[in-house]
Amino acid sequence: MDISAIHFHDTRILSVVEDCVSGELTMEVDYPKDWERNEFEKRSLVFREVHSYQVFEGPFAGPCTILDAEVVAIEGRWSRLHLSTNAGRRELSCTGVELSKI
Repeated sequence: MDISAIHFHDTRILSVVEDCVSGELTMEVDYPKDWERNEFEKRSLVFREVHSYQVFEGPFAGPCTILDAEVVAIEGRWSRLHLSTNAGRRELSCTGVELSKI
């Protein structure tokens, strides 16, 4: 899975919704549109065919911000993603991810 087209750094997580029927996990985020002007816009990160999702974060005031995203393993058809945040990390296994406008 290629995640290089998505600029995860400084993306603020606003909410996370799991769709048990489709197997998708959607993060509503404030996505950095223009770093120089500090402009953000609401977008969705949609993770396809999610196999697992775990949150390893401590208490934090305000929305968590993604600092880095990395594919750390490939397990069959799933890729394990590691999302580093300012509150810890989130890990999930999925078959794909896309960024879409809300």
